[in-house]
Amino acid sequence: MLKILLIIAAVAAALFLLSLAVYFLNLDMKLAAAMIPVMNKIYDRGRAKREKKAAEKKDESV
Repeated sequence: MLKILLIIAAVAAALFLLSLAVYFLNLDMKLAAAMIPVMNKIYDRGRAKREKKAAEKKDESV
């Protein structure tokens, strides 16, 4: 029982220290900034698909 509590405490301490490192080094915003080009590609692909679908729908109605 003591061994299990010790493991849980060690995991909690490690997660706490990891969260402090992320906070102090601003790693979450650095990751978000690195993801911008990837997310723009996904967004642009979806926009092109929506525009193509809208153009096809317009051609059908005419």
